[in-house]
Amino acid sequence: MGRSVRARRIRGGRKCGHDVFWSAYEPYWRSIVGGVLVDFMDRYRALAELPMEGGYPTSDAAEALAAELFFQRAVQVYLWALPAVNLFAMRESIGHDFGHGYNVMAVYEKRLKPNTAITTPNSDVIYGLCFVDLSETGPLVIEAPERVQGLVDDAWHRPLPGPRIEEVQYLADIGIPGPDQGKGGKYLIVREGDDPGVDQSGYYVFTSPTNGIYLLLRGFFRSVDDLAPGVASIEGITLRPLHGPAEPMVHAHASDVCADAIFAHDFSYFEMLDRMIQSERDDRIDPYMHGVLAALGIRRGRTFAPTGRQRELLDLAAKTAWRMAKRIAADFDRGEDALWWADRHWIAHARTRTDDFYRTLLDETFRDRDTGHTDVDAKAHMFINHFSISTGMMSVTPGKGAKYCNAYKDSDGRYLRGENTYRIDLPAGPPASILWSLTIYDAETASGVDADGQTYPSLNSMDPITGNDDGTYTIHVGPQRPREATNWLKTVPGRGWFGLLRWYGPQPEFFDRRYKPGDFVRIE
Repeated sequence: MGRSVRARRIRGGRKCGHDVFWSAYEPYWRSIVGGVLVDFMDRYRALAELPMEGGYPTSDAAEALAAELFFQRAVQVYLWALPAVNLFAMRESIGHDFGHGYNVMAVYEKRLKPNTAITTPNSDVIYGLCFVDLSETGPLVIEAPERVQGLVDDAWHRPLPGPRIEEVQYLADIGIPGPDQGKGGKYLIVREGDDPGVDQSGYYVFTSPTNGIYLLLRGFFRSVDDLAPGVASIEGITLRPLHGPAEPMVHAHASDVCADAIFAHDFSYFEMLDRMIQSERDDRIDPYMHGVLAALGIRRGRTFAPTGRQRELLDLAAKTAWRMAKRIAADFDRGEDALWWADRHWIAHARTRTDDFYRTLLDETFRDRDTGHTDVDAKAHMFINHFSISTGMMSVTPGKGAKYCNAYKDSDGRYLRGENTYRIDLPAGPPASILWSLTIYDAETASGVDADGQTYPSLNSMDPITGNDDGTYTIHVGPQRPREATNWLKTVPGRGWFGLLRWYGPQPEFFDRRYKPGDFVRIE
């Protein structure tokens, strides 16, 4: 059965010891002492002024510089590898609980509850999750039924390139936002460089540069009292090798299984990253960062065996990088083109001009569409707190895919906290042809807020959600239900949280900016 979800709350890690090595380095480490931020410039100046003799560092300076270089490389590797380790943590968790195999699919048949710790899961659809190793299966056939919405990413969380049809290049999407347009169809997943050995004309062909691929499916239902249609659409999909016999599908019902699928922020993060690298082919994308990874001792075909001191530095680096990524996410609204609306605190995963929602400034791999450069902050924000990516998740075509709006702050720009009570007002006519929802997530884990007595941390258009007389909606969020609240989500005092609005099948009113939700307003 699953592991304790509570274990995810605090990731362990011993404190750094001080010995001869650290005696020279200790003055350059500073921290937050007594709640007051010490001037870190002292540390940086000390590093910049380490003694050199005739162009060579002294022995103490050499050790301090070597440690700093290793630490800095480890911090950057943590941030860079977030997309891959985010996925691999899910793969190992599902494999631990239900077994591995192309035919094993975790199906959240009662919707996804907070007992399953995954970054920003959607509690208002039926999820199906499946992980496949193409080095074991060879070319893989996916037979999708009608009315499913899904995507296929590679092991580095990159959308798989698919067919180009009538000037539309499909990336990752299958089903409603994919080339079959929700009518059902056959997909063929082939590793780059492999010859499937068959006529491919009857398939929608997607290629993967990695052994590992990840399949996420969303099944929709029209009533929270009848989830069967959503479950049936998920369980109607079939995966099988193109060649050879196929195992029957195993649909592992997962809603009531406690699971921790959140990546670590201590030394074990790098151990997981090493396991991922060992399971993969050599990746030809981003060779410089793979070189940095190798400098830390992680390289395919080699044993990862850090020294005690290196383990300590990697542990510190993971804790630091995790905090850096969380800071990027929490203050993402400060960045240029991060907001959906200039006078709101709702932010976009991929930067979008506030005056033109028909054009995202970033592509599906978080590269600037003009320069081709990676937006490192947008990518870190996405994969520290979210998962999965496809064209459908960034679609600018009304009625296709989905749109997502994130909020970490209230109307006054203060972080959202579980001990406070907030009110949010939504205009009439939410712009979604399939469904819309509001979900609240724990700021530390990014999984659903786990509040006593609350089964799901969300409200959606299929719930018995009460509208106001004028068609608008008012939702309260806080630790106790206000007397006047008809729609309420419960929070946990002492813990931060953030909100996520989803629009499935977004309508022109969203793209034209005629529809604008309110901020979270703190009330006494």
